[in-house]
This record gives sequence, structure tokens and C-alpha cells, in this order.
Amino acid sequence: MKRLSTIVLMSLVGVALLHAQVTFRFSGGISNEQLKQNVERNVSALLSEINNAESAGRSLDFAGIRITETARGGLSSLWANLRFRCEWKTNVQNCLRDVQEFEIRQIPVEMKPLDNTYKGEIHKELTVSFNRNGMITGVRTAMDNNSYMSLMAGGMSVKDVRMRREILKFVEDFRSYYDEKNLSAIDEIFSDNALIITGRVLRKDLTSQSNADIRIPGKNIIFNKQTKTQYINNLRNVFRVNRYIKVDFSDIELIRHSSRENIYGVRLRQRWNSQRYNGGTYMDDGYVFLLWDFNDEEHPKIHVRSWSPVSGEVSSDNLLSPDDFSGL
Repeated sequence: MKRLSTIVLMSLVGVALLHAQVTFRFSGGISNEQLKQNVERNVSALLSEINNAESAGRSLDFAGIRITETARGGLSSLWANLRFRCEWKTNVQNCLRDVQEFEIRQIPVEMKPLDNTYKGEIHKELTVSFNRNGMITGVRTAMDNNSYMSLMAGGMSVKDVRMRREILKFVEDFRSYYDEKNLSAIDEIFSDNALIITGRVLRKDLTSQSNADIRIPGKNIIFNKQTKTQYINNLRNVFRVNRYIKVDFSDIELIRHSSRENIYGVRLRQRWNSQRYNGGTYMDDGYVFLLWDFNDEEHPKIHVRSWSPVSGEVSSDNLLSPDDFSGL
């Protein structure tokens, strides 16, 4: 009888842990009390479900959680390859406002890889975005807070700070889109006439180049250009053949155009690690540059994406900046 009671007690404890609630509250930054309460309940429900699903080893159940189809699909895709759980039972953070929406940062999570192929950090932070109706519009892992605060400190005005926050949110989104294999989101953020260029070091003995190659004055790199359609089609094939894709960003730098208002450049180092369904792996290390147009704040667009390899032959002088594309 004593043994049976112990088993029952342990079972009850297990059920309690399985359904343990995670709560979220705002510390400030939001004045609409109704919106505040709605988001607190909604985010609490999401974080609780994340922990419950991770404990049970199952897919996420979004019943009762107000979340857009896009955000639901992205998080479900990420969850299929990499799981995590909230480290704190009670989370209290400020509400941040960007150009279009609201944002919650610094929710500590512990990554729970499904196998030994995961090479990233175990302890990360989650960022949640929501709209004016309190609906969750995005869930993603964040860059470290020190990098975030350092980049935000460069804002020269309220408008500049808003744009910087929007760009940095995109950087986090952009990384998540690869993890999620979210092709439609990547397609939407690029302008229809976006220039996609891939660089290689210009060799001294190079005497010719193809019609697809372009040179930028002062750069010792030759760039091969693609259209947005070509880039998306190539990326579709990459997503199809790879079981998972892990992209890490570091050394992020925001650069304002010297003469054109609302034009920003994002320069960062990208480390790519992927594994195919057939077991093959691929890794590369390079610098990515993004030219961002904020003339329409509600619908910002990327006009240029470039990649060039990290190499001893590539100096900082060869890295692109907004002023290299003044004619766009």
C-alpha cells in the first residue's frame, strides 16, 4: 500500500509539472490597460504551452492562443527541428514599440536539441512580437542583449531609434526564416527588383568576367548578381534538400547612408551550417550586407543583399556600405 501511494504521489507530481504554468507580466511601456492584460494572458498561454509540449515531447497546440497563421507556421517549423523551454516560471519585461508593432524581449529559454547535430548555444533569449489587437505576430530567438543595446545606442533621433529596432527585429527574423525554411517570408521582405549579389576575391590573373558579374569601384571583390526570382528559386531548392539549416549572425553593424534619408545598411557576419536528408553537411562563413529602404515606414524593403567570403584576402575596405549603392 505504501508503495502504491508513493507511485500515485509521483504521478500527481509529474502531472503537475507537466502542466506547470509560465506567467508573463509587463513592467511598463504599454499604457492601454486592456491591451496589456490581453497580451499578458496570451503570452503566458504561449510560454506555458511551449514548456508543456517540450516536457511531453509533442508538437505545439495553439488552441486558445491568439497567434497569426504566419507566426504559428514559423514556430511550428522551428519546433520540428529544435525545441526549447522557458527557464523562468515568472517573466517580467518592458514593452517595446517599433515601426509597426510591439515587442517583448529577454525571455530566457533553454534549447533542447532533438539530436547531437545542434551546435548552437544552449541558453538563449526569446523575443515575441504582437500587433495592436494583442495577437502574436512573431516568435524568435534573439541576439544577445549586449549586442542589441550597443546597436540601439547609435540612434540619433526617435525616428532613427524606431528604424534601428525594426531593422534589428528583421535581422532576428531573417535568421529564424532560414531555421524555419520560411520561403514566403523571405520573398515578401525583398523588393521585386532586389539585387542579390555573391562576391569572390578578384584574382590578380583574372582577365575576363561573365556578363552576370559586376564590379564596385574600390573593392577587390567581383560580384555575381541574381534577380530576386533566381535567389528565391535557388533557396527553395536548398530548403528542399536540407533536413535542417542553422544560421548564426554576429558582428552586426548598422550604417546610415551619408546623404539619403531613411536608407540604412546592415553588415553582419553569417555562419551557415546545414545537413542534407542524405546525411551530407555544408558549412560556410561570410559577410552579409543588406540595403534597407525606410521611405515607406509601414512597408520597408530590402533592395540589396550581398554575400562575400571570410578570407584572409578580404579586408574591411572590401566590405560593402550604403554609399556603394547611391544610384539605386
